[in-house]
Amino acid sequence: MIFWLDVLQVDVFALLIWSIIVVCIMSAVIVTYNIVKGVFELYARKPKPPSFIKEKEKEFFISIDVSEAISFYNQAQSYFEQGEYKNVVQCCYNAVKNVFTKILVHFNIPSEDLNIVDMSYIIQVKGVRVSFMEYVQHLNFIRLRMIVGQIVSKDEILWALKACRAIIDVSKELPVSI
Repeated sequence: MIFWLDVLQVDVFALLIWSIIVVCIMSAVIVTYNIVKGVFELYARKPKPPSFIKEKEKEFFISIDVSEAISFYNQAQSYFEQGEYKNVVQCCYNAVKNVFTKILVHFNIPSEDLNIVDMSYIIQVKGVRVSFMEYVQHLNFIRLRMIVGQIVSKDEILWALKACRAIIDVSKELPVSI
């Protein structure tokens, strides 16, 4: 192999020195990178509290009087039996809005200008550990479709009734964490 290097007129000693210099420079770059990365990670981390200090969330339950919402629900059932589906959806909406208004009262939040989707979001942000968001969005969507005159199936109306009842039942006593 040395013969091959002699033919190409490569100085073996210069090649060896050049290789050592390149390896040293690469090593220096890698070490510098790791040191800088470690320093940035150290400053980016939040300091952890000592292990003997544990932050606990405050947990409690709020109880809601759902009697008015149940009367809206019963009225919705009556409309369902009569085939007045638009009124069913509106009564379900009113029942859910009534429950959410009472929940927001616990947090001292006015609710007059809010729809049920907005209310559900605020309730979740305030720490209620039950999420109503998907149900409420779908109920609101059914209501909007009925307002603009789109066809809503009997199954969707029945779903609205069931979702309304489930929200009422769950809301009697809600877990909250702060």
